[in-house]
Amino acid sequence: MKQMLFFLILLTSVTAKGQTSSPSMTDSVKVFLDKSLQILQQNAINRDSVDWNALRSRVYQKTAGARSYEDVLSIYPYLFEQIGDHHGALKYKGKSYYWKESSTRYTNQAVLGAVKNYTSVKVQKIGRHTGYILLPGNNDFNGKNINKEAQGIRDAIASINSKRIRGWILDLRINTGGSMYEMLAGLGLLLGDGKVGGFVDQHRKPEESWILEEGNIYLDSAQVSNIPNNVQLKELKRKTFPIAVLLSGQTASSGEVVAISTAGRQNTIRIGENSAGYTTSNKGFEINSQAGLNLAVDFDADRTGRIYRDYITPEIIVTGGDNFENLEKDEKVKAALNWLKKK
Repeated sequence: MKQMLFFLILLTSVTAKGQTSSPSMTDSVKVFLDKSLQILQQNAINRDSVDWNALRSRVYQKTAGARSYEDVLSIYPYLFEQIGDHHGALKYKGKSYYWKESSTRYTNQAVLGAVKNYTSVKVQKIGRHTGYILLPGNNDFNGKNINKEAQGIRDAIASINSKRIRGWILDLRINTGGSMYEMLAGLGLLLGDGKVGGFVDQHRKPEESWILEEGNIYLDSAQVSNIPNNVQLKELKRKTFPIAVLLSGQTASSGEVVAISTAGRQNTIRIGENSAGYTTSNKGFEINSQAGLNLAVDFDADRTGRIYRDYITPEIIVTGGDNFENLEKDEKVKAALNWLKKK
């Protein structure tokens, strides 16, 4: 009996020890996670709708026993999902970790192929009276080449501009993002001066306005680009040309900024498919020397004050029918030409 009692006591002791002594997280990893959660709680665009105590508890349960940064990288897509940020990412040693939404995958092969095949601005005439601008995304995420890239866009437009042109097609179907500033400055003379949009916070409070002045882009009163006027583009400033803007499910981020900048503009329409839905302003935050968080911190808004919390829906829906090799057979281009004929 005494032996049996001793065995039960020993078994109970061993069981209790096994239940309470899971491997502990290293201090460096805890600091890494703590800093990440602090940054998210203070800056995430949807921060006021998150139960941070509950989220923090779940995160530490899922990462219990982590011994290195690599052990917790898989938690970041979960974190971005919980805060509703599909535009954000963790950057660690050159790799990105983000939330991959389970929404329907974009399958328009003509557009997907064109994203790979067309990497620089392409400008041409369609018929005698229509100018066509194919504006892809760029990789100038740090904004180091704003004036150079914007000048390249203007020079391309100037190469075909003439008094014969009565309207323009701005093709953003393959614009997957990058730096918005060279895009807006490059198109500035065509879009016209004044406020064309801005950033607003989660409470609809304006943060910064996108303003074009003499074709240059400003954030509020801070000048971002500095490009002299081109004599060959003086016609663009004399009147508000009609513009048909083409969109696809690959039009994203800064590409969507350009599309939003045309909303509320006189003689302007958007044609094609719903955009990708990355309509937020992102900002980078350092965790340590090896890692940082890129977070959505503001929403995009157009000149009328409308806030875009999701994708942009064109006024004229045209699904498929894309033909970048032969624009005359492209259904979205056809729709644009039909609209321009009435202007």
